[in-house]
Amino acid sequence: MALKRVGLFGGMFDPPHAGHCIIAQAVLEEFKLDTVLFIPAGNPPHKRKFVPFSIRYQMTEAAIRNNPHFTISDIETRLAGKTYTIDVVRTLQKERPGELFLIIGSDQWKEFDTWKTPDALLKICRIIIVRRLGHTITRMKGRSKHIRIAHAPRIDISSTMVRDKIARCESIQYLVPREVLKYIQKLKLYQKP
Repeated sequence: MALKRVGLFGGMFDPPHAGHCIIAQAVLEEFKLDTVLFIPAGNPPHKRKFVPFSIRYQMTEAAIRNNPHFTISDIETRLAGKTYTIDVVRTLQKERPGELFLIIGSDQWKEFDTWKTPDALLKICRIIIVRRLGHTITRMKGRSKHIRIAHAPRIDISSTMVRDKIARCESIQYLVPREVLKYIQKLKLYQKP
């Protein structure tokens, strides 16, 4: 039996939006993945202020619920201290044997060298880079064989945009999946105090 091809899609998902789902589906199809595993960040080293994990997890779960190829992991809550990508991927490698593909944006690729042990990460998974507006993809020497560039549509939606629109009392209909919208409204998330 062939090993499963698993896309690892990490992020704050604060909140998850339509762009996340569109990109995950496009990458799933283009790279013939069996599943895309959404991994909400637990205690990331580069972020300071965010909605609690349990809320982001529930919103992400709601966003992907109707896609049989999308799953979610709470792995980042099971790792102690700051959560680094290399530690998450190593743990997942033990838990879910398969061919792992880390899905990142071209903005993240620009900062890849600042990540904890980036070369070790390249040895245990392939990197799929999704183009983001305003960020070019540079091929780093010795790393080209480890990366793939996705042809996913460029979606100019961000979680920051969604949060800002809510704070300004503007509609986010169509920017987030319907179930996420309901959840945000129910908990009155991201509103100005």
